[in-house]
Amino acid sequence: MASPKREHLIRRYEHHHFTGWVVAAKRRGERWVRYFSDKPHGRAGALQAARAFRESLLARLPPPTKVKRKYSRNTTGVVGVARVKERTRAGRPFFRYVASWPRPDGRIGRATFSIAKHGEARARRSAIQARKAGLAELGL
Repeated sequence: MASPKREHLIRRYEHHHFTGWVVAAKRRGERWVRYFSDKPHGRAGALQAARAFRESLLARLPPPTKVKRKYSRNTTGVVGVARVKERTRAGRPFFRYVASWPRPDGRIGRATFSIAKHGEARARRSAIQARKAGLAELGL
């Protein structure tokens, strides 16, 4: 059985004779972690048990509310919006603005805007608007 691409709050763990799945969540500074070994019921059974625990844990926990409001190394002046320099496979640099925000399901929402395509000011403005729209989904 292949490991899942992205299971929310579940990851594969193989270390020092332990093979299995780990469910980990954090809310308001408190962590919940539980390990599910492959030994008794196999890899698929352990994953099934981990999914069941995750669902029961999420039913008990409050929804995630962490939204970064201040970051000292932010150079754009807007939390959650970054100006990123990357390189193409040919090695040429290109720049873009990346907006990110937490989604209601706990994953990260992301939108990117090319500076070459939109221009510096429009790309920045679009990234800021995308972050605000994403935070509006959370009611913030």
